[in-house]
Amino acid sequence: MSSKKKKTRQINGPFYPWLVEMGNSEAMRRLRKNSEAINVLTMFMTKFTANNGGVNLCVTYKEAAPFISAATFAKAKLWLCAFGFLYCRQYGRLERKRSIYDLIPKWRHLSSQAEKLDRIECLLNRHDRVRRIPIKKIKSKQKSRRERISPRARKHAVLWVLEQKIFEQ
Repeated sequence: MSSKKKKTRQINGPFYPWLVEMGNSEAMRRLRKNSEAINVLTMFMTKFTANNGGVNLCVTYKEAAPFISAATFAKAKLWLCAFGFLYCRQYGRLERKRSIYDLIPKWRHLSSQAEKLDRIECLLNRHDRVRRIPIKKIKSKQKSRRERISPRARKHAVLWVLEQKIFEQ
């Protein structure tokens, strides 16, 4: 008889029971098309503790830099928010503030609505296509010199509108 004690792992907290259900959900199947999004979701899950309960999580670009590029990280966060795995509680953009995210179970609701998932996926693909357009190829509308919108501003405006449509779903 061996006197070795069996190793057991106990996982506590409200988020971990979701893992099996999350892995079998339709939203996760769609998310797997962007493999980097799964890696970013794992980064956020590692920040989960019993104390924070899956809220007020932050993964910075600097933390993700050894694994993926900044553009890929931003795209993955957009996919995670669109499919209902993350919710951006606070945008950090300026002055080196960090964006704060929460892990949410919206994916459960979305998984039962295939039409909504199709629309989200279509909008995400359209967003990706617009991001890939070089700014040199975007034509500015011909107005007077003062009213002319720069190609860069037009591209950012289109991306912003697409992101708003994605988050409305």
